Amino acid sequence: MKKLALVALLCATTFAQAAITQGKDYTVLAKPQPVANPKKVEVIEFFSYTCIHCYHLEPTLSAWEKKRPADVDFRREQIVWGQNMEGFARLYTTLNASGLLGKLHQPAFEAVIKQKTNLGDEAVLSGWIKQQAGADAGKFMQTYKSFGINAQVKRASKMTRDYAIEGTPTIVVAGKYATLPAEPARLMQVVDELVAKARQERKK
Repeated sequence: MKKLALVALLCATTFAQAAITQGKDYTVLAKPQPVANPKKVEVIEFFSYTCIHCYHLEPTLSAWEKKRPADVDFRREQIVWGQNMEGFARLYTTLNASGLLGKLHQPAFEAVIKQKTNLGDEAVLSGWIKQQAGADAGKFMQTYKSFGINAQVKRASKMTRDYAIEGTPTIVVAGKYATLPAEPARLMQVVDELVAKARQERKK
């Protein structure tokens, strides 16, 4: 048993350290997208509160976010593939606009994935936000219905199309490199190597 465990560990270590490969670990977007700040390496996670793989990635991604290099800009975008996803994009953008993202992003994931609570439904969300300590439900729902949030939801829908996002989580680096499915540790290794690649390209 010990020998088998050692072999498994060595295989896992080799896999984690394997060099990334285009077509296996990442793809190049057919239409590269402009970045918000050309002086930094932009990293965007396209996710969904309904995606269990995004939920499993979140702890690893959050740890990476806290330790990311100073020249890396990072943000998340809730994908919108259709009208049924707009409520979740509205939830995410409202959390962000209300300054509650750091506090309620994970609880929102827990509610949707673990408790099967449809936070994409306005009435359900209204009841849920009232139960969250430190949240002003009235102000939150007012922001939720605002013109600014409407615009951000439309933007999220357009970004989903422009970046040709077909699955979640997809992490896009420098507006052109998109990750392919992998377990969390490997995925973040791919991101780190793509960041390094983009950083070198900026110097040329």
